Amino acid sequence: MRNLIFKPFQQSWQLLVVLSLPVVLLGWFGLSQLGITQPIYILPAEGAKFACEFLFIGIFLSIFQLIGLKNKWVLGACAFIYYLTLTADLVILMYFKERFGAKYLETLQGGDYNFLTDWRVISYLVLLAAFSFGAVRLFFQTAPRKVAAHRLLLCAAGTALLYAANPLWLLPAPADFYSMYMMPPSPVYTVRALLTQPPATHMRKDVPAEIQKLAKEYNVFTARQTPVGKNYMRVILIASESLSNKYLHHFNMNIPPEASAPLDKLYENNSSVSLKHVSLSTLYGLSVIFTSHPFVRLAYENNYPFSFVKELQKHGFHTAFLRGANETYMNEHLIFKSAGFDKVIGATYFNTREDYKNYVSWWGLLDRKLFDYALEYLRIHKNTPTFVTILTVDSHSPLGRLDYLGETYREIDEKFYDTPTLPRAFARFGQDVERFLNGLEQQGLFDDDTLVLIMPDHPAYANTPTNALFTPYQPQFDNLPFIIITKEKITAPVSQSELLSQLDIAPTILDLLNMEMPRGMFGHSIFDTQARRSVFDIKEDYAVVTTAGGQQVVPLHSKRAQDKPLLNLMTTFVTD
Repeated sequence: MRNLIFKPFQQSWQLLVVLSLPVVLLGWFGLSQLGITQPIYILPAEGAKFACEFLFIGIFLSIFQLIGLKNKWVLGACAFIYYLTLTADLVILMYFKERFGAKYLETLQGGDYNFLTDWRVISYLVLLAAFSFGAVRLFFQTAPRKVAAHRLLLCAAGTALLYAANPLWLLPAPADFYSMYMMPPSPVYTVRALLTQPPATHMRKDVPAEIQKLAKEYNVFTARQTPVGKNYMRVILIASESLSNKYLHHFNMNIPPEASAPLDKLYENNSSVSLKHVSLSTLYGLSVIFTSHPFVRLAYENNYPFSFVKELQKHGFHTAFLRGANETYMNEHLIFKSAGFDKVIGATYFNTREDYKNYVSWWGLLDRKLFDYALEYLRIHKNTPTFVTILTVDSHSPLGRLDYLGETYREIDEKFYDTPTLPRAFARFGQDVERFLNGLEQQGLFDDDTLVLIMPDHPAYANTPTNALFTPYQPQFDNLPFIIITKEKITAPVSQSELLSQLDIAPTILDLLNMEMPRGMFGHSIFDTQARRSVFDIKEDYAVVTTAGGQQVVPLHSKRAQDKPLLNLMTTFVTD
């Protein structure tokens, strides 16, 4: 029996072990990003991950040998391509604390890939290629088709057994889910994510009793107005790319005070709160902001059943989405129009303007010039109720804008601020916001009828190469600053709940504008100090639901009876 199992691996076990070793790093890093750091959980998870990868690569090696493929250069190239998928998985985990899946494959279009020419990236790719070709050259041995077929059968049976009776489900929650989530090989995970359909959308005017009961438990669909509102005529939402608390000295003492002084001053002198994020990537983050519904993929695929932008339209507001990036990226010029915007203007338009086209590079129009255009747009619509969203690009990962095209900024004489880094990008963003607000004042566009809101679309988790600024790590670093600026300071108290989130932005804006809130919103105004709050953070294929009583992880395609009601709640859109 021993020979029956081990003999087919005599010529291949060394190669399979070596090729499976990098996956140990991916598994460990992924679990640490997801909050599973205890050795008692990581050790069995890593063991299962290694076994899965060993068997998976064994299947492919056996297939190659069955079809007679013996060329080591071809096998090395296949290994190199495979490790590129692992690299993509690792990078996504670094920046988003999620795995590489269908959502991020969709975002590959329109990106700036000049980083591939950076010597560090080239060095990494050379090292990856050397490892791939070196491992194959040293350890690959040809095997008879009979041995390869036997090995294929054993690997397939082992894989089936691992998935059918995986002991990782015995780990306590959420380590059980996260360990299983990290186990599939990167190509398998990505293909499965592409082929899996999202849960069904439930459009409802009348909410079933079962959903009503759960909605009451989580206190959703109950957003209400407070006395804070008034009839503003000009509403400006500044959505900063990737901003989070960790870049502000107010939250992170490692940030030099002068670097974030403009944003700190705004945060400390106006109504402001720190929000938990509930979605990642620009389209998803903005969709949460617009709708106060956590399942944003279902929201935009169904043309946004409701949004605060549509409510502003109903009340006679002209609505415009101004962005530095290309407006056609991921068809967002169409998607955001369905959210309620009359106009969506971006880099394609700015390339037609003599006064702007020379400032379009990298991801798009320089932020400073985007703010200049926003002033121009607001001046044109000065006598019309107007809402504009201004989406910046200069702080895009991984390092922020590399070339500011001759524009000058107050330099910060500190480490990490003399070269392109995200901390430098946010220091310059703060200066641009300060300049924009001064411009509003000078042009008579900041009066008692003006409401300015500053917030990020989503955070970025990766700190390379500025890790020292974020050590020791604090969970609040990943929260999002939300600032409300008015001519006459708002004195109403804001909620002190630790569960304030992006879901609360849309109800807050409608509350400030004294407008009725759509019934389907999950959040509450930050000025509703009595509201119980729940945070629904929907990932690629699972959701993390947090209440004052604790946290639970729910796979979006769960077959467990106890998960069905909560999944139905998260996929419900209550329409009027």
